[in-house]
Amino acid sequence: MDMEYVNRLRQQKRKAYMKLDELFDLTGQLAQAVDRRDEVSAKMLLGMRQQPLLDLQEIEETIQEGVLNQPEEDARRLSFLLQGNVPEGAPEQQEETALRELCERNLRQLDRIIQLDRRISTGMGGNRSYYNHLR
Repeated sequence: MDMEYVNRLRQQKRKAYMKLDELFDLTGQLAQAVDRRDEVSAKMLLGMRQQPLLDLQEIEETIQEGVLNQPEEDARRLSFLLQGNVPEGAPEQQEETALRELCERNLRQLDRIIQLDRRISTGMGGNRSYYNHLR
């Protein structure tokens, strides 16, 4: 596998982590605004969350396109790494381990955002919450 490409993926995942961190911060501020019943701030913060989400989507699309352009065996291995899983077969290279660990960290941050967003949504929407419709 091309370790230079793995390092470029790590850079993309670092950018994604920074966007996730920004999104977590904005979601936390939104939770505080909702707790204060500050509708103006809540609406403003909801709008502010859109840009980091769009940036994340663009980063992930770029990553997926790049992975799909790799040889099939490498693409399969990269898919495992990007999901935070240890791929089967040859032992991980140092660069692969660093990528996998970064992806695991991103997934944990995303989970924190989802949990906070769920609390906000169910607090604001009650039975009409997006999360209650998922069941």
